[in-house]
This record gives sequence, C-alpha cells and structure tokens, in this order.
Amino acid sequence: MGDKLRERLRVNTVIKLYTLILLAEGPKHGYEIMKRLEEITGSSVGPSQIYPYLKQLEKAGIIRATSLGPRDKKLYALTDKGREFVRETLEGALALIQAAINIIGREKVC
Repeated sequence: MGDKLRERLRVNTVIKLYTLILLAEGPKHGYEIMKRLEEITGSSVGPSQIYPYLKQLEKAGIIRATSLGPRDKKLYALTDKGREFVRETLEGALALIQAAINIIGREKVC
C-alpha cells in the first residue's frame, strides 16, 4: 500500500487503531464501534471521535458503508484494500508490542 495513503490515514491514536481492529472482526455500525471502544478503553467515546475517521476511511476505499433499515443506519465493512491496510498497520505496531513485552514481561502482554 502506498506511503501517501498510510501517511494520510495515519493511525496515531488508540481509538483509530481499535476502530480498525473492530472492523477487521467484521462489519459494524458506528454506534456499535463507539460502545465497544468505550468498553475497551474504559472511557467515553463520542461520535466526533469515530465518524470523521470512518468517513476518511470510506473516502480512501478502506471501508464501504451500506445503509440499512428504516433509519438508513450505516454498516461499515473493510474492503480488500482495507484488510491489507489493517494488516500493514498491525505489522507496524509489532515494534510497540515487542517493547511492551520487554518492559512489563511476556506473561502480562501475551
């Protein structure tokens, strides 16, 4: 995947990283992503933290949104390009994970 795209879609927050991970698990509604992120992080996550990023991912072809139901709720799913983006992003995070293992121990991280 191009460096320009990775730079434009920089995954520089825990919210963005977990959003990608949640979408890699399967299609989700924006509200579902927000609630899962609140569970994972233990803090409040608002629409302004999620929907602009989802729009950015959609515009870049990383996800596609499908409107469903009477209120046109959107269901977000990774595209093939998106699955590759998530894979590359997680590979890039391996150095961080290795540092965590070295600092706090394998038994706590793994």
